[in-house]
Amino acid sequence: MIARRLMSHQTLHKSLIINPTLRTSILLPRFYSTKSPFPLKPPTPTSKEPEMPKWRQWGLYMKTKEFKKKMTGYYLGGFGVVLITMFFYMRDRFHENKQLKIIQSKYFKDPKSLSEYEYLMFKTHNPQEKLRPLEMKKYKIYQMMRKEFRRKNLLDSEAIFNPTPEELDEWYGSQASRVKKLRAPVLTEDIMGKGRDSNKSNPNIVSAEDTTAFFDAKAKEYDDEIKWEERGILMGFRRSWLMRQLKGDVLEVACGTGRNIPYLRTDKIKSITFLDSSRNMVELCKEKFRAAHPKFQKVAFTVGKAEDLVDLADDNLKYDTVVEAFGLCAHEDPVLALKNMAKLLKPGGRIVLLEHGRSTWDFINNHLDFRSEKRMKTWACRWNLDIGELVDEAGLDITYEKRVHFRTTWMLVCKKPEDPLSFDEKPFWNKLWGTEVQHVKR
Repeated sequence: MIARRLMSHQTLHKSLIINPTLRTSILLPRFYSTKSPFPLKPPTPTSKEPEMPKWRQWGLYMKTKEFKKKMTGYYLGGFGVVLITMFFYMRDRFHENKQLKIIQSKYFKDPKSLSEYEYLMFKTHNPQEKLRPLEMKKYKIYQMMRKEFRRKNLLDSEAIFNPTPEELDEWYGSQASRVKKLRAPVLTEDIMGKGRDSNKSNPNIVSAEDTTAFFDAKAKEYDDEIKWEERGILMGFRRSWLMRQLKGDVLEVACGTGRNIPYLRTDKIKSITFLDSSRNMVELCKEKFRAAHPKFQKVAFTVGKAEDLVDLADDNLKYDTVVEAFGLCAHEDPVLALKNMAKLLKPGGRIVLLEHGRSTWDFINNHLDFRSEKRMKTWACRWNLDIGELVDEAGLDITYEKRVHFRTTWMLVCKKPEDPLSFDEKPFWNKLWGTEVQHVKR
């Protein structure tokens, strides 16, 4: 009995040596606490982790294999969109070039055989000449109609777009308009000097009136009220450009209180005459000039309207430069004022204008139209006039044009049609070869 127990103890001892785990499980009892040091539901943090920004999420997504697999489809889709766009663009250029060759052959045989659209198209592609404002306005309407024509004749390669002015006017009048039936501009062989005021077609333009009394009453506080508006749009740079164009004998129309005087360089001119319909503003202009240029003697100050320029001036009185800043909007008859300026020019003289008017963007024009009445009451200014059309109706040619401030501020240099272009005004290739500009005849 005792021997059996000894043997069992020896066998157990050997097994414990061979298997330590068995020894621990048998000899060492386990004790469990009622409170676990690792709770099943850890406490939620009080502060939330910041969310990853969208651009970072997209960046990580673009590195994934899923996105890389889809890139082939993206590339092919984008390439297909480019091909479709290029197809329509090149299709229009093909038909345009085809029609232009036909127009050129017709023009060299007989210029009078061209239709109105063919004349405008041929003049547009002439690098030596550009369309007049009214011509450009009508040519854009032709281009709108042409897009619809190409869509309707998608598969007809022989179709040629060449509508009559009556067909254009009928198509343009059928377009949707919130105001009234639309009408395209009417172009005649002698487009200039017909006395037609095309700005009357816009019902949002306030009727013209005599603003002399308004500016007489506004003269003293005018500078203090207008200066912040001009500083906000850096108008001083535009006035400086205006004064750099002066040369020889100068006439400034609608001089106002003399806001251009700080930018005037008297060493570049021979004489200068200031004219305005408001006597009080002319007096303030005179004080500013005497303070800024006390030694310059060849200066005159005149009270009168731009519409009466020819009656006010002597028969032999002519000027090399006639300049005006923001005056057309306040004239009773701006077209007549421009014609009178042209009559007072010497041969080769120039009219330099700095004006505000309609933009090329509809949303800007809608704002100008919406505030036109308030602007007229505040500043006696019709700021939504189309300056290009006024210049066109006055029979002047534009030799330089730049537009700033959402294309509402017009910077123009104009001349009489019979005066030739100066060397600086010619296109690049005419300057290079020393040739004259060839105008398109009609």
